[in-house]
Amino acid sequence: MSMLADLVEVVIGVDKHKDTHTAAVLDTRTRGVLARATVTTDPDGNAELVALAEQHSGMRA
Repeated sequence: MSMLADLVEVVIGVDKHKDTHTAAVLDTRTRGVLARATVTTDPDGNAELVALAEQHSGMRA
């Protein structure tokens, strides 16, 4: 069985709530937090999450 760190460079996790979503981008090699963001649950907030993901190219999960 492969380790996630062998397959992807970053993992993006999102904690979803009614009014906000909080995301964290983690480096699978160092296990460090590369970025965090809390956004609103509207189209603008969703666009911010997509932009955050796009800032961290490579293999993502």
